[in-house]
Amino acid sequence: MKICHIIVIVLILSFYPLSAQRFQGGVLAGVTASQVDGDSYGGFNKIGLQGGVFVNTRFKYNFGAQLEIRYAGKGARKPTSSEDTEVYKLALHYIDLPLMLTYTFKKKVIFDLGIVPGYLFAKNGEDNGGRLPQDFLVDYNIIDIAWLAGVNYKITENFIVNARYSYSLMSIHTYQNLYSNYGWIGNLFGYNTGDYNNYLTFGIYYQFY
Repeated sequence: MKICHIIVIVLILSFYPLSAQRFQGGVLAGVTASQVDGDSYGGFNKIGLQGGVFVNTRFKYNFGAQLEIRYAGKGARKPTSSEDTEVYKLALHYIDLPLMLTYTFKKKVIFDLGIVPGYLFAKNGEDNGGRLPQDFLVDYNIIDIAWLAGVNYKITENFIVNARYSYSLMSIHTYQNLYSNYGWIGNLFGYNTGDYNNYLTFGIYYQFY
């Protein structure tokens, strides 16, 4: 069964018991800070944008669920300096569908835990020779599935700010780099081949009432 079919089934099953619940929705915007574990560079140096819409519901005992549809810019970037002028930039443009369970703590703080299926719809890059040709970028998989964990704080009943951490569950790139760099999460799970999106998101949410 194709991964996209599995994603659809998971989403349907997750929200099937919620038909009698009250749903609320809104819009979101923010930034991403990302790197690609498995390339030869480290650090959350690639800054991108995120934006989209969301819907959520509450269960009993402060538990709930939230589904989002968002654009998220990810990738990698090597910082340059007067001593090191090597240029490397990789921009990966995704449509993500974060699906998560939530837990509200003392009304103001909300914890998230879930998965992020993503569709790669565009990609580009740059090095010292200029813009990278598309032939160099063909090996990137169009589907990415990551896990996420995050925390939210309700400023008001309408405005919420959050920070999340996400990491790919499967390689996003079939090409194997000669010199690979993995962060502590990659090392924890024993990754030694492949490339993985490793990123932070910071957002502000406006929830309609």
